[in-house]
Amino acid sequence: MSFWAFIAILSILGIMIGALYISKIATMREQELQDKRRRVRNLRTDLIDVDELIGTLQFYDRNPDLLSAMVNHMEQIIRDGLELLPDDDSLKQDLEKVAQLRVQINELRETPQDPAIPTTDRQIFLIKKHFGRTIKTLRQLQNSGDLSELDYGNHHARLVRQSLMLEVEAYRQHGLNAKRQGELNSAANFFKHAKDLIIHTDLKFPGKSEEIKRVSREISNLYVTMPDEEGGTGTPSNQNSPR
Repeated sequence: MSFWAFIAILSILGIMIGALYISKIATMREQELQDKRRRVRNLRTDLIDVDELIGTLQFYDRNPDLLSAMVNHMEQIIRDGLELLPDDDSLKQDLEKVAQLRVQINELRETPQDPAIPTTDRQIFLIKKHFGRTIKTLRQLQNSGDLSELDYGNHHARLVRQSLMLEVEAYRQHGLNAKRQGELNSAANFFKHAKDLIIHTDLKFPGKSEEIKRVSREISNLYVTMPDEEGGTGTPSNQNSPR
């Protein structure tokens, strides 16, 4: 074999090895990119979950400190995603939403609002579900050092109590609506259910006894007696009192 033929063979082998190396590098980069996209998809799932919880908290809790903690968590998820894919437009749009949420939280600090009262069983179910998931998220933040143990305990206690009292208030409102429509038996049942919720809970919180007394008075007031025009013994204001 001539010298030049040997050089030609070496050159061809070098080209083949170089091509294989470049192909391997391209494959590794593609696999790395696919892995980053998969991780961002997982982060986006977490982001959707947190956004859903924030939506419920904005309506049925309205505590600025808790909302701030959840929005901080949301922003960290977005930042983690942008470290993987810096040019992801969806994540950049999510950052804009975080800024909008912070404006809404500041407005809530300046003008506090009472939580909304649920009106349906589905809303009550969602409150319990989302409050429970929020508590789980807060525990994770506390374990990672992103939330103090004191703040976790305060938020946990409030959400558990809030979940109960929103359900109680929902049934009270149903009772008041039934009373206005003259459906006293239905009103009594709604009030009784609200009262039972408080009585049978293991939660201990300030004002628990007062809440029980308040609902008890509403039940009693359904069947007050009114003096008749002749000054007699009086007659029930409604003849539909339960027996």
